[in-house]
Amino acid sequence: MPSKIVERYKRILSGEQKRFSPYEFEDAQYRKQKVQLVLRYAIEKVKNWTPEQARRELSLKDVKDLKLHLVREYIEPPIEAKPNDVYYLVDYAYPYLPKLSEEERVLWVYKEVLAGIRRHFPPLYFQSVKGEERAKVCFDYMFYELMGESDIYALPKIFGKTERAYSILKKHRLKILVDTLYFSPFDMVTEMYPILNDPVLWKDY
Repeated sequence: MPSKIVERYKRILSGEQKRFSPYEFEDAQYRKQKVQLVLRYAIEKVKNWTPEQARRELSLKDVKDLKLHLVREYIEPPIEAKPNDVYYLVDYAYPYLPKLSEEERVLWVYKEVLAGIRRHFPPLYFQSVKGEERAKVCFDYMFYELMGESDIYALPKIFGKTERAYSILKKHRLKILVDTLYFSPFDMVTEMYPILNDPVLWKDY
């Protein structure tokens, strides 16, 4: 029964047992519930934290001290998670906790890239339809916030010259969009803003 997992976890914490049985999480029907029970016990009974407090304070050291690496392997990290991030363990334990929207997560990643906290975007971050949506969020942030522009009809003038377009994208760490997702800056802009896919708008640039 899933409820017995806590007793086994207590033995691991006390040193009586080194790890869970290889068969402990074999049954997919109960795996999530078991992992949640272990996480909740560690957070609420061992650390005496609220879920919200755990979301703010849980660290990689805590995960090691609490032997939570033994269940971490059963939780798929979100694409945004850095190698040392553990916040998603709390999200897994308490699915009802408020979470960032998709746009907020994208901007969090992009701002960390801009700040140098991340050396680059997560692998395959801009692949698929969702990747295109992320690309648009990043590009909009660059255009409106970082460049201080307000009119999309300025884009042909700004991105009409390929060399200048690449320079701008490189400066704002978004050259990867053209490298991996689009054929050219022109292709990128007209894909993101179909209304600009008019040769008349680009003819002077």
